[in-house]
Amino acid sequence: MPPKRVLIVDDHAVLRHGLREILESRFCVVGEAHEGGEAVEKVLELRPDVVVMDIELPGMNGIAATRQIKEQCPKVNIVVLTASDHDDAIFGAISAGASAFVLKDDSPQTIVAAVDQAAAGNAYLPPIIAKRVMGGTAGLMNGRGPQVSRSTPLSGREIEVLRLIALGKRNREIGKELYISERTVGNHVMNIYGKIGATDRAQAIVYAIKQGLVRV
Repeated sequence: MPPKRVLIVDDHAVLRHGLREILESRFCVVGEAHEGGEAVEKVLELRPDVVVMDIELPGMNGIAATRQIKEQCPKVNIVVLTASDHDDAIFGAISAGASAFVLKDDSPQTIVAAVDQAAAGNAYLPPIIAKRVMGGTAGLMNGRGPQVSRSTPLSGREIEVLRLIALGKRNREIGKELYISERTVGNHVMNIYGKIGATDRAQAIVYAIKQGLVRV
């Protein structure tokens, strides 16, 4: 199987070079862009599998670029790589359709893992970010942020599965945690997608956040 194709988007040439060196050992880096508008154009031209996207970009920022890319090329997965771990950055990126969120000071192994998971169509959140999502520290459900609807067509078990998806867990890991088979998890995931109109894990996470379900 050929290596997955990756586009790197950052306004600092030195960082783009460093990311290329980290990623080329496992992926095919097909191009680079230094701002959001250029990133959208290069995605349409190069059709990468994954885009590694900075948030703070000149012109169109990374969140806006992510949203445009997902609208025009929904099969392209986005890994947001940023120096900011503010709640608005985290939830803005996820809401725009990003599959993964990693920090620039994370290890090269973490960055590669995030791209690897995104390329496989999975979500990825580092433990510190996942804890904040699951704990609702962005104020989604504790009165410090916008109120969200608690109505959901999902069953209790499906909500459990969705919460673990939001942690970036794979079906096998979810099965072990809930003491059910991987096949049963897959059935739950398909049921979740059908009920909420999602086509992938990133969209399911956005739904969970908006519904206030990612809370322990």
